[in-house]
Amino acid sequence: MRGCRFIFFICLVFILSSLSVFSQDLGTILCLENAIPTYHYKTSSGKEVSRKLEVVDHKYFRLGYYEKHEQSAWVAYLLTKEMVSENNAVRKNRFIIDKKITTLSATPSDYAKSGYDRGHICPAADMSFSQDAQDRTFLMSNMSPQTHSFNAGKWKQLEEKVRKWAIENDSIIVIAGPILDSIIGKIGKNNVSVPYSFYKIIIDISYPDFKAIGFIMKNEKLSEDLIYYSMSVRDVEERTGLNFFPKYDNDSLIQNLETKTWDWGLKPSYKKPNIMQTNKPKTNAKKAKKRN
Repeated sequence: MRGCRFIFFICLVFILSSLSVFSQDLGTILCLENAIPTYHYKTSSGKEVSRKLEVVDHKYFRLGYYEKHEQSAWVAYLLTKEMVSENNAVRKNRFIIDKKITTLSATPSDYAKSGYDRGHICPAADMSFSQDAQDRTFLMSNMSPQTHSFNAGKWKQLEEKVRKWAIENDSIIVIAGPILDSIIGKIGKNNVSVPYSFYKIIIDISYPDFKAIGFIMKNEKLSEDLIYYSMSVRDVEERTGLNFFPKYDNDSLIQNLETKTWDWGLKPSYKKPNIMQTNKPKTNAKKAKKRN
């Protein structure tokens, strides 16, 4: 009997030790540096090639600028409970050219009378812990044309949900941007592309509940619960051409990130979404109001 108890104790110690090693390994991998995506696309002949973007570090967030579309294909940053809890900034709404972009970014005037909002990718409210940090979110490299009903609607709700998750989970990585493989059209003298859709992924990097989730939303007025637009990060990768954690493609630790659930604060809707389709959104640019 004592021998059985001893064997049980040894097995329990082994299991707990294995879980600890698993968490430590994953905790080491889950950092912003490793999460920075690479960008791939297919040519008309079906050949897959890598797209090199200009990566710019703005201290509080990084971005990958796509010159052809005059906006960032991704913006990535760390968001913590402490950052969200502090409010040390006054929103000034001073949109400015990003002079760190080699060819310079789009300008505020590109959006003037276009019918589209200058939509933040990294929200100003996420950087309210610092005046400098929030001011940098108004760089035009952090903007993408969004319909007002989308910008002030479900996209804003998702931003609010992400901040809530940062508080609940302590530390998360956020990567977001437009999907630029097909566009509605162009605006402004710099020919800024208007995306059909936007994506966002969130990665909980706090021990022990590491997890990840992705979203894709059309650039139009949306009415479903946020959970309807959620999906796996792998689905987001397939739709966007981005590869998150590119050094760990075959790592089972990364692949298992999406096995845990997030707190939605609502009764889940089990209606199966069809987000992967690329139908054009029903937009009326002339009626859309610009939001500063």
